[in-house]
Amino acid sequence: MKRWLLLLAMAAGVGTVSAAGRAAEILEGLAAGFRAMKGYEVDFVIEAGDYRAEGSYAVQGAGYALSLGDAEVYGDEKVRYEVDNDRREVTIAGVDSTSRNILNNPVRAFDFLGDDYRAELLSETGGKAVVRLTPVEGSGASAGTVAVTVSTATMRPEQLDYDYDGERIRVVVRRVAPLAGPLARFERSRFEGYEFIDFR
Repeated sequence: MKRWLLLLAMAAGVGTVSAAGRAAEILEGLAAGFRAMKGYEVDFVIEAGDYRAEGSYAVQGAGYALSLGDAEVYGDEKVRYEVDNDRREVTIAGVDSTSRNILNNPVRAFDFLGDDYRAELLSETGGKAVVRLTPVEGSGASAGTVAVTVSTATMRPEQLDYDYDGERIRVVVRRVAPLAGPLARFERSRFEGYEFIDFR
């Protein structure tokens, strides 16, 4: 009798992790890995159509410093400084703390926990899992979907695929490591002669 009950339970999926549960488990592992580091560095490559550029960023607490091509971005919990060295301009704006876009708010780039996104496990094979995140209506999360590829052995991100109404951006993560030194901060004196545009 017990054998039949066990077989019925297995057939019904009792005792197994659902696809939604597994997606949440992967996202929790991903976020926990970043939270465990006091500061960290990420090297990446961004691809959008014919555009390709290498970048990196470092995070410590709510502060970050990002470099992509000739551009530099510095931010904290309130203010974001975008430096365009070609145009010799510094744009100052408020921080969008709800954004999970790696270029807009790297502090939360891999924190998809909570009620803002619906998570769906697309695949899990060969030591990699792909989870698609769709913003929940009314959540305030950025429009568009994000597919994150995670190594299930290390719970580290390998790739992000953003789709904003057909506009696709891919970010390939090359390296994640603890922060090696102090976090670079915005220093106005470095940009003497630049035009400052303040949108706050």
